[in-house]
Amino acid sequence: METNYEKRGYLLDDFRLFHLKDKNGTNIDYHYHEFCKLLLLRSGYGGYTVDGQRYDLKTGDAVLIGSQCVHRPEFEPGVLYERIIIYISPQFLQQQSTPDCQLEEIFNGKKGAVLHLENPEAIWTLADGLEQELEGNAYGRVILSNGLLLRLLIALARRMQNPDAAFAKPIVPTNSRILDILHYIDAHLTEDIPIERLAEEFFISKYHMMRLFRQETGYSIHGYLQERRLLHARELIRQGISATESCFRSGFGSYSSFTRAYAKRFGTTPTGRKGAPAEETYE
Repeated sequence: METNYEKRGYLLDDFRLFHLKDKNGTNIDYHYHEFCKLLLLRSGYGGYTVDGQRYDLKTGDAVLIGSQCVHRPEFEPGVLYERIIIYISPQFLQQQSTPDCQLEEIFNGKKGAVLHLENPEAIWTLADGLEQELEGNAYGRVILSNGLLLRLLIALARRMQNPDAAFAKPIVPTNSRILDILHYIDAHLTEDIPIERLAEEFFISKYHMMRLFRQETGYSIHGYLQERRLLHARELIRQGISATESCFRSGFGSYSSFTRAYAKRFGTTPTGRKGAPAEETYE
């Protein structure tokens, strides 16, 4: 039976901040979010896998995860793991962007998903100021919080644009073709993509490919493809396109199958909003 990978966390606000500290380690499956995520590692070391590429983390690193990127943290128990995590709505980033400052580009992963920060204390200070403002209820809290987050993001973006910026090098996965397969699926999402076609495209046995894909990502090819299509359809619906058109423009061949899958994943039908899942906190 095919197993879908899991969507975790729901964002009902423009952004949310969590300051977490423990020695429990992590035991979290691969998952994705519909929002962008910034993680500032203030203490500890471990690993982080983003879209099939694993990075080693150390204190002072910033992890930048785009919307819908499959990822998983890896931290061993017994080591103090302190981090600030900020969930950010892509719509908020778009609304706050200008022609010369496209904030979503911070999370596009073109240079890598992990940035080694020199003098991370300066970034942490900005995050602490944002956390303090969010915890209070002072006059102008929302406006000031928005400004503090933007200041933090722009400070990170300026560091990323520095020619000397130290992006972490990903550890090559056991089979690097899996990353190519992920990119191929995303590029051909609305097309019919049978397993046989993928196997022929990458000159690999389909059964061997399916085993490797699950081994490297934790998910089946079918589950990955269906979830990407559901996310694409949901975005089209949000743009005002009808559920029927969104279904077929996202690569689904059957509207009834689409509505069942949509309701199961999002807790609501494509044409309604009842049963929307509650907001949760996850890594």
